[in-house]
Amino acid sequence: MLMLGIVLSVYLAWMANAQLGYGYAWLYEVYDTEQHIARFAPQNRYRKDFEFTQVSEHKAIFQHIVDSVHDDGRGLDLISYSAKGKTYPVLHDAEIIHLQDVAILINKIHVLAVLCLLILVVLVGWHTFARKRGGVQASKKGLILTLIALVLITVCLFLAIGAKAIFYKLHVWVFPHDHQWFFYYQESLMSTLMKAPDLFAGIAIQILILALFIFTAVLVGIKKVRG
Repeated sequence: MLMLGIVLSVYLAWMANAQLGYGYAWLYEVYDTEQHIARFAPQNRYRKDFEFTQVSEHKAIFQHIVDSVHDDGRGLDLISYSAKGKTYPVLHDAEIIHLQDVAILINKIHVLAVLCLLILVVLVGWHTFARKRGGVQASKKGLILTLIALVLITVCLFLAIGAKAIFYKLHVWVFPHDHQWFFYYQESLMSTLMKAPDLFAGIAIQILILALFIFTAVLVGIKKVRG
């Protein structure tokens, strides 16, 4: 139940962040993305004049990408920008394929979350029934120690391996091996716009902080149901 609660808390925090555009509007300022775009957009091999676009357009493009990957990848090829009187598509084919892979992954995570929720409901029901019959003795101390151990293990892994290395390794495991997922700034407005992977660190922190609050609420809810 503890593990399922953690998984569902992270999922809910992720979806809540998605509804808020992953905080790009303020992370844009935190990571000084405007200067980053000004530096690398002129070097792009596939798209021209993106450095002449406005901050508001950058944020709108990111939101369009978010909306598309959370809608089965629809409309990715329609995302565009205007500069010097011309209109250009933001994404090239390899980027669109990658974002469609992201959309597929998100749909699979939705299914996983539903399964986790169903299993959690069954376990809470079974645990409540067994406890009332004296078959299960809950250990509050054990739960707390388990949670602390999980947090420490996670932190140690990130410190030992490195957040960026873990980020890249997850991409290797998750996405099709013949689909490009790493894009240099000079070949991808998407990577430039997101200042990848820096932006994802900020998003991950947001998700984890919110997940902690949600998980606390989940524990309180489980405790009330168990009585």
